[in-house]
Amino acid sequence: MKKIALFLFIAVTVSAFSQSINDYQYVIVPAKFDFQKENDQYRLNILTKLLLQKYGFKSYLTTEELPAEIADKRCSVLYAALEKDNSFFMTKVKVVLKDCKEKTVYETAFGSSREKEYVVAYNEALRAAFQSFDNLNYKYSGKEEKTEVPPVVPVTPKPEMPSSSVENTSGVFFFAQPTVNGFQVVDNEPKVIMRLFNTSQKNVFIGVKGTINGVVLLNNNQWFFEYYENGKLISEPLTLKF
Repeated sequence: MKKIALFLFIAVTVSAFSQSINDYQYVIVPAKFDFQKENDQYRLNILTKLLLQKYGFKSYLTTEELPAEIADKRCSVLYAALEKDNSFFMTKVKVVLKDCKEKTVYETAFGSSREKEYVVAYNEALRAAFQSFDNLNYKYSGKEEKTEVPPVVPVTPKPEMPSSSVENTSGVFFFAQPTVNGFQVVDNEPKVIMRLFNTSQKNVFIGVKGTINGVVLLNNNQWFFEYYENGKLISEPLTLKF
């Protein structure tokens, strides 16, 4: 009987969250969470934005220009926060979505990781926390506000400048060599050009190239290294051999 009562309590709680969170379409992610020492430390802020988009939200960083329909409507959006509960051997975080009055609209369970490297640990823990969204069945219940779109004036495109050094070049291959937590990517010399760390998802890695942290993923049989630079998403093709 107690188990049935507990199940009903959880079901009602999830339903209440759903009824409330479905009223919101946009989520604003801060450039720096309370426990971070710098903007996007451990790439948590970018990853939070991307994972929210994965589950159907329209998410923006506070450093990005907001759409006109929400720019002056502070209470029509949710605000993301991360809370941590770390121990000596474990990194734990959970996601909290609040309204403009600081009322919690939804929060996930804590996701955890035992990895020692902070970048890997926080990324794994955050992805684990987002698994709570699988049971949320989020779907925006409101109507999208239509904004008047000004006529498009044709602009002569400027020639694209070549991207950074791991951009795919015809005939150039990079080799992924196994490591304890993933792979190291080397060129023909061989010189290590970046490192890949395993995640809970197949064909998705945390990519670290110098001071740049991002995601390496397989899309339509093509590998890409994706990261943000000055608020702009950069997607570089990679030709990898495992």
